[in-house]
Amino acid sequence: MNDREKRLNQREETQSQKQEELLLWENRLMLKEKELNARKNLLDSTSKTIDSAGIYDPAVTGKWLIKMRCTETSCDGSAIGDTKTEQWDITYNKNNIVVTAFVGDKLTRIYNGLLKPAGLVLADKQSATESVIQINLRPISENRMEGTREIIQKNCRIVYLLVAERLQ
Repeated sequence: MNDREKRLNQREETQSQKQEELLLWENRLMLKEKELNARKNLLDSTSKTIDSAGIYDPAVTGKWLIKMRCTETSCDGSAIGDTKTEQWDITYNKNNIVVTAFVGDKLTRIYNGLLKPAGLVLADKQSATESVIQINLRPISENRMEGTREIIQKNCRIVYLLVAERLQ
């Protein structure tokens, strides 16, 4: 092989490697696009849920003790088995549920949502942190509800099992 043929072979090999890298990048971009579209749909469906009609039932209002246990996580700083306890004050604003969450005397979050036939559907969207929190609680008895709390962040999510008990 002469010098010219070696250079041509190297150039072809380099071109082939670059083409493979471009295909990998294209695949990564398509996956990212799918992920972004899924997140967009999730956010859109969350807002649609809150805008739809809810049921008015004064029996869900009042103060509730909320116990949460992490059952699934892909986020750093969070572990399966982590627990949290909050006190929620559930009220109505027209047919919309408003939940103010406290840890001790400190207000930590406000959720908005609806009471549906299957139970409470709540959400909190925080544009500053690009996270969405979705809660689904179903009544078990007059003084108890159970469900899940899902925190969806940019690159991960956390799922908690929730138990709500009415405070007397």
